[in-house]
Amino acid sequence: HTWVRVRDDPALCGADFVGANAHAYYDGGRTSGQAGDFVFQTVVPSLRSACPGKPIIITETGWPSRGNNNGAAVASQGDQRNALSSLNCAARDSSVSVYSFEYDDQLWKSSDAERSFGFFGGKVDVAGAFSVC
Repeated sequence: HTWVRVRDDPALCGADFVGANAHAYYDGGRTSGQAGDFVFQTVVPSLRSACPGKPIIITETGWPSRGNNNGAAVASQGDQRNALSSLNCAARDSSVSVYSFEYDDQLWKSSDAERSFGFFGGKVDVAGAFSVC
């Protein structure tokens, strides 16, 4: 589920942990460099408030390398790298597990942005994006 769905539906807090997808790109009000702050200053506090005492896992987060812009969110390879770096640096809070989405592009999906979250295969300087902050 998206983090907004979990935040708005207390029944989704009934498991042993809270798992939610959180993509700053779809917020439309954030740049790629703000992706980490979006997750750790907006999403995580909202989930903690909605589901007190539950461990939180961000099951998907990332940024598309191509596709339409979404407000302040620009889909490009450079922005994808910036977002991954921002998320990596913000994820120093070890009480929250974060999974970057996703290994490779998924060409079967319907929109260009949805297809282009993959970051391996030479598209992104992964070593640079996941380097020490």
